[in-house]
Amino acid sequence: MRGISILRIADGKVVEDWESVDSLGLLQQLGVIPSMVPKDYSNVFFMPLTPGLNMVSLPLEPQTPYTARTFAEALSATTVIKLDEARQRFVGFTLDAPDDGFPIEGGKGYIVNVLRGGMAAFVGAAWTRPPMPAPEVRDSGYPTQSDGAWAFVVSGRILECEKALFASLSSPPYQRGAGGLLPRKLPFAVTVRNTRTNAVATDVVRSGYFAAAFADLTRKNVVQTGDRLEVQVQDQSGEIVSETLSYTVTVESILQAFLPITIKNVGVPRQSLLLQNYPNPFNPETWIPYQLREPAEVVIRIYNANGQLVRTLSLGQRSAGFYLGRTRAAYWDGHNDAGEKVASGIYFYQIKAGDFSSTRRMLVLK
Repeated sequence: MRGISILRIADGKVVEDWESVDSLGLLQQLGVIPSMVPKDYSNVFFMPLTPGLNMVSLPLEPQTPYTARTFAEALSATTVIKLDEARQRFVGFTLDAPDDGFPIEGGKGYIVNVLRGGMAAFVGAAWTRPPMPAPEVRDSGYPTQSDGAWAFVVSGRILECEKALFASLSSPPYQRGAGGLLPRKLPFAVTVRNTRTNAVATDVVRSGYFAAAFADLTRKNVVQTGDRLEVQVQDQSGEIVSETLSYTVTVESILQAFLPITIKNVGVPRQSLLLQNYPNPFNPETWIPYQLREPAEVVIRIYNANGQLVRTLSLGQRSAGFYLGRTRAAYWDGHNDAGEKVASGIYFYQIKAGDFSSTRRMLVLK
């Protein structure tokens, strides 16, 4: 503990003494108040990076804090991924993002993908707090990854995202606008599913951009060359508002650790379809999903195996859009038009929407 002691001596004896403790210095040492000594930001730390994926943390405190963008630019990285500890999911960033992404903080690890290995130089001050873990760099065992990656981002843009927000006028909640009743501007979410592993990554769309990240901190591959990734867009209520798009993971995307995609026609299908009811077989209720390319008056008729009309579901005028989830799909409670429960057996359901007509089969099983 720093301090000062003053003594007054007379005739070889201490007649008075004063002691003062450097309480300000003590508080600075404990980190209660910041040090008055300016930090030295001239320190340099060299960190080796291997081609492909690396787990790194900031070895020095930078004078200007990093963002995901400046961090990627400093390391010549194609992708930066962090773990959102609160939500226990990974968050990705690529350089085509409309903003600078998340802040890079001391004491945390980040996954970065670089195409070429080498030494990365960090300049800054020695950390005072929080204490920094040693940067972790592991050699992948081969010069470049080609068959798989333990961290991967699917990123891209939704074209005409603002227009798509107003595409479905039948989805609550609503707000009154100059042009009438319009849905509120709430965010879309993009869901990516690896059909091989069934793993799912999601991200909320901002300014038309998204970056859904997969990662495994034990360094097991989350994607492999040839994997098929299914992508869907959902609205604020969880309803699907896009076609199910399919993409194949290539060697090039593995080397980049991200797959860039563009999603079009959100909110408006490319074609009208009648889809398989679910559950099927069912008892006593089922949902009948469909999608409309154009606005139309929608009627669904249900027939038994003999071709006799059992039930008519008049759904009224519907806007172009996706009617897939339980809040929007057609619902049948398993009763006929007289209110009686139908018997077990095969039934057919037919949709009529403008010029579009289609028929499918379902099974009631009791």
